[in-house]
Amino acid sequence: MATLQPIPTSRFYVSFEGLEDKMVKSVSEVSFSGQTSGHQKPLASTKDGKTLWQSTSGGFEENPNVTLEVYLVEGDMDFYKWMKATMPKSEGGDGKWSESRKAGSIVAYDSSDTEVLRWNLTNAWIKSYKVSNAGAESNELAFETYEIVCEQINRPT
Repeated sequence: MATLQPIPTSRFYVSFEGLEDKMVKSVSEVSFSGQTSGHQKPLASTKDGKTLWQSTSGGFEENPNVTLEVYLVEGDMDFYKWMKATMPKSEGGDGKWSESRKAGSIVAYDSSDTEVLRWNLTNAWIKSYKVSNAGAESNELAFETYEIVCEQINRPT
């Protein structure tokens, strides 16, 4: 019988097309929820007065998303530029949402640096942005938080 090997949460890598070798602080809330259709009321009444119900997949309640915290590094504005590219021109962006969506991956490694889990993201773009708090007494490193939404998340491994 194989010994189960828990996967450490501190050993991961995140990349998107053209955004490799970034200092990612954390990945959180890799999530998506399905919705159901047809379960709200009976479908039909059948022989002997039995009620027939059916429930089926109705797709996603909302698109899959993931939240990244990326350390601020002097001169590196790649994630911010990606976000700006997808924003409408009327909101100060470049208005290139469709052509700026990217494929990406979140990869987890075991303690021997072997890839053990992977999530592939399809047509991802940045939905929201915020910067960490600053304070005179703080000893934290500055970081940016990006909520990334995508069309699909697959886990091939």
